[in-house]
Amino acid sequence: MLLKSSFTGLAFETASIALLLRGGNGLAVLGGYLALHMVSSALFALAIAAVAPQRYRQPRTWLLVYLFFFNFFIPVGGVLCALVALLVAVFWPKHRVEDYFDTSQAPAFVTARRREGSGFSGNRVRAQLGSVATPLDKRLNALVAIQSTPTRASGASLRNLLADPADDVRLLAYGILDGKEKKITQRIVDARHQLKSTTDTPTLLVLHQQVAELYQELIYQNLVQGDLLQYSCTQMREHAHAALAIDEAQPALWFMLVRLELMSGDLAAARLAQQRAQEHGFSRVRLLPYLAELSYLERDYEQVRKLFIEMAFDASVSSNPQLHRFWRHGRRTIANRPEAFPGGRP
Repeated sequence: MLLKSSFTGLAFETASIALLLRGGNGLAVLGGYLALHMVSSALFALAIAAVAPQRYRQPRTWLLVYLFFFNFFIPVGGVLCALVALLVAVFWPKHRVEDYFDTSQAPAFVTARRREGSGFSGNRVRAQLGSVATPLDKRLNALVAIQSTPTRASGASLRNLLADPADDVRLLAYGILDGKEKKITQRIVDARHQLKSTTDTPTLLVLHQQVAELYQELIYQNLVQGDLLQYSCTQMREHAHAALAIDEAQPALWFMLVRLELMSGDLAAARLAQQRAQEHGFSRVRLLPYLAELSYLERDYEQVRKLFIEMAFDASVSSNPQLHRFWRHGRRTIANRPEAFPGGRP
């Protein structure tokens, strides 16, 4: 098809030029030339479109129209220019933005992950921080390296450094802890200030929930201890219940209370919060570890085993295979195995 169109178009173009040069300058000669040149332009358009790079072939109709008029209005020169343009397009193609990107499959989402700072690098950083023999500049670099990690993972190391003999290390550790605590505390102060000046019920709901979540963050990140921890628990509980008094259908708040009451040791309140969370649609999969902990604290060990069987091989629930295997595959009655419990026989 390519060779046929090319040679036929060349023959028509040669005939049109020969007619124009030898036939005089009459109207019939001009009409014959235009007819022959029109046919050759159409054939050249087909031939050039057939060898054009793939990215330039669409839309095909407009490409053929463009090449036809280009060849028709620029006799001979149009074909030569089109061939030169094709060579440039083949050997020096224009790079587009999409040429640098490719489509890849989305990675599998895993809800359970290793605790921050628990890998090889994290252990090395903690070892450098805990060793007084390590040069001061390396200890400071290690301290700077962990300041962006969640305090829940690095809080113990930072608090140990508050009694460090090196002033620079001690002050930097205190500054990191104090800065993170102040950032959350300031948000609590702002939210509580808005609570005093707000009477709109939906806004009150949002603000109470926000304050409860901020206190939960202080507790979860291990930024408060002792009396401050007890105060934060009390405030979190009060604001969570204040929000639930406005709208009880808040499963996330009930879930927060499950965690809080388990930490506080109030098993009855934890069980009630767990029931309310499930009633309002909270995911049972996410509740399973807390249900197992609650059943363990209530000494319902058979229920613990059933819950571990229910969350079998679910990486989003448990990342401790030994613990999983102990509760799932125990053949003897759990209550008859006092060695399983640090405090003795249940």
